[in-house]
Amino acid sequence: MDPERAVTDDVESNALAPAQGTVPSNSRLVTSVDKIRKYGAEEFWATNDDDAEKAEFWLENTIQVFDEMSLTSEECIKCVVSLLRDAAYQWWKTLIFVVPKERIEFRKKYISERFIDQKRKEFLELK
Repeated sequence: MDPERAVTDDVESNALAPAQGTVPSNSRLVTSVDKIRKYGAEEFWATNDDDAEKAEFWLENTIQVFDEMSLTSEECIKCVVSLLRDAAYQWWKTLIFVVPKERIEFRKKYISERFIDQKRKEFLELK
């Protein structure tokens, strides 16, 4: 990274920082996203022709950055999604859109309402 750009980024982040005690809830994410790039995390531009080794290398590098920064699991997910581009981001959007629906359909098909009611009753009777 260009050293002058890094200094500029630091100055801007300090100049734009809100007063202590007034930090909005998403400000740590914004800070984390900026920092992961400074630590060397790169965007992931995937295509169908890419080999698995490229994806594995990107993932290992990204995890190493997250470990260095001691991010929470939630911050890691948000930051890694911010690095996904094109086909990789579309894959992620499909995954989070489809999986919950499939889980609902699975429950409708294989877990009866009677079973759920029975387990709810057992739970309420726990002592």
